[in-house]
Amino acid sequence: MTIEILLLALASSVRPTSLAAVYALLATAAPRRLMTVYIATGLLFTVLFGVLVVLAFHGIDTGAGTNQARGVAEIVSGALVLVFAVAVLTGRIGGRHPADAPKPVGRWGRLLEHKLTLRTAALLGPVTHIPGLFYLVALNVVVAHQPTAVEGLLEILLYNAIWFLVPIGALVVCIVEPASARKVVGLIQEWTKAHARVIVLVVSFGAGAALLLRGLLTI
Repeated sequence: MTIEILLLALASSVRPTSLAAVYALLATAAPRRLMTVYIATGLLFTVLFGVLVVLAFHGIDTGAGTNQARGVAEIVSGALVLVFAVAVLTGRIGGRHPADAPKPVGRWGRLLEHKLTLRTAALLGPVTHIPGLFYLVALNVVVAHQPTAVEGLLEILLYNAIWFLVPIGALVVCIVEPASARKVVGLIQEWTKAHARVIVLVVSFGAGAALLLRGLLTI
């Protein structure tokens, strides 16, 4: 797995909707059970999505795996990420302060204001981890490199482990020191609200430029 993909995974881990859901779940009477269900269903959804995408192209003779195919895939991925970065920079995506609304909107936002159940936690796992541009770009690069089935699965699992770093860390803290878990997530949430735009821009421009450059040098 390339450093660019790792950076994209780290940027995905501070998604405001996920942080809001984790913060709400930690305030319930049974945070460990709800957090376990939230993480399990979320990971199941995102890992299966990644596996289906990689396996759908695995073994198909599209020229993937060659230097030229990898180069083209990295150029396309880098260009997409750079376009996204420019859109964020100019306010076309997320406005000037994309992290100003840390809670999910609509019916999912209203769910967090009511009693949270195991069913709600199970739904929130996938809903707050809908695959976005960063994950799709990462999968595109993985497919282009044509890894074995095992290698592809390991790369998907590693990306998702980083993506779910905050919920998993919150669950560990909740088990070891329950009283501190919500406070820790609250601090992360506030820090993310203040720095999310900078994080997205730095990762997008850095990873996008690196992918584009490596692609151009490969073909």
